[in-house]
Amino acid sequence: MKEQKDGSVGQRFCISILQKMSIKEDLVNVFIKNKIIEWIIKLLERSTLSAIHSFSLDFASALLANILHANETLDYLEKNIALTKTVFVSLN
Repeated sequence: MKEQKDGSVGQRFCISILQKMSIKEDLVNVFIKNKIIEWIIKLLERSTLSAIHSFSLDFASALLANILHANETLDYLEKNIALTKTVFVSLN
């Protein structure tokens, strides 16, 4: 997914599948280990420079919300202050 062109059909399908899977908190650690939070933030930042399909942005935002809502993520962010600052600065 990370190598897919922004907004491509492949990326859209991958993001939507991950978003649906993100409801299961057991998988949140996998997302954290694979730096999905950082990838989504970069995707959203890139969308300010060039048009990205709204489907990708909608599902990526929902995926990020689900990940950030999980208790495991909150624990991880407490221990990783640099990432926490990046998340909050980017979401402003």
